Amino acid sequence: MNLQPSNQGHQLAVLLRIGLRNLWRRPLYLAAILTSFIFLSVIVTSLFSLREGLISALESSAEPGLYFAQSKDSSAELTSTITRTQAAQLSRLPGVIALSPEWVVLARLSPDNTEKEYLVRGVTPAAFTLLNANSLPLLRLTSGRLFQPGQNELLVGASLAQHYPAFRPGATIRLHEREWKIVGEFSTGGSPRQSEFLADLEHIRTSWGAGLDYNLVAFTGSASDAREYQQAMAGSLSDRVTISDSRTHYAGGSEGLSQMLLGFGLLFSLLAAISVTAGIIALCESLIANQQDQLAMLLLLGYGRIIGASYLCQIVLPGLAGALAGSLLSMLLFNGITFTTFDHARELVFPLVVSVRIQIISVAYGVLVSFIASLFVLRAISAATKGK
Repeated sequence: MNLQPSNQGHQLAVLLRIGLRNLWRRPLYLAAILTSFIFLSVIVTSLFSLREGLISALESSAEPGLYFAQSKDSSAELTSTITRTQAAQLSRLPGVIALSPEWVVLARLSPDNTEKEYLVRGVTPAAFTLLNANSLPLLRLTSGRLFQPGQNELLVGASLAQHYPAFRPGATIRLHEREWKIVGEFSTGGSPRQSEFLADLEHIRTSWGAGLDYNLVAFTGSASDAREYQQAMAGSLSDRVTISDSRTHYAGGSEGLSQMLLGFGLLFSLLAAISVTAGIIALCESLIANQQDQLAMLLLLGYGRIIGASYLCQIVLPGLAGALAGSLLSMLLFNGITFTTFDHARELVFPLVVSVRIQIISVAYGVLVSFIASLFVLRAISAATKGK
């Protein structure tokens, strides 16, 4: 092969071909580099897909015309109190079409041999009359039947049923020292309520010894903005009750979890990048140590700075290949699988969403890390060729 330099582009092509051929002849080195970037891409993609899945679930909760009323001094459903008088006043607001009072309790269950807390929501038949802007039910029975009033019967959310076989229709679970049968499964289009159980409100009150108040009131109306309802409330009602649309209501309950997932994603992505960078530097320094004679010959032939550029490409190209492979692997392995985590005093189930945007970010991050690693390698090359 003619190694005499002609122009820089040709020099780079020649050295890159030689370098990649040398890597190919050292399959363990090449496999280590590719695996490092596949690992990095999988870490980044999977972590941010968790947050993307949560955000996707919240976005699917945005139903135009659906509102929630809860006490102004509480940021959580479990601690909110809406009196029957306040619920009656809400029903008389202009534009309200249908209204559903609710009471929520926590239940400790062990579907996978680990005790966790789940929400059991007591609802009235009115919950099944709430319609979205397209006149479709906001709460849909997807299998089985509705629970019977006064009976120890439950509906399970679609997300819970998909993630936990022990919670599928026909199963029996123990709540508050009693056996309860799951008689059906419901869907809400992907909102966090699919991680809950539904039961007869009055029977929940009796079983848990609750009072006559509600935790919150869900309703549908014709107003285009929750602020219009807030302004329509007068007197003590406006001082004690706050109204939010469905997107704001669910986002408020999961905002902390979303920020936590973002923080963990950034932290572990940084740690993975540091680990990969250190590994690539060690591998390349080992290669350079075995190529001292070859580097000396290339310097004599006048290749100079092109040597460093070729090594940069030899790291960035496998980095790009590994990041692309890891991104594709993440799509095949993780996209759509359900994940469960603790959120706002209850277990929340949502799917991982490996979006195109996350894949692009993951690949770009892999290329950036490979470029940073190559800069450290260039220093090692400079030290190895100094004085030659």
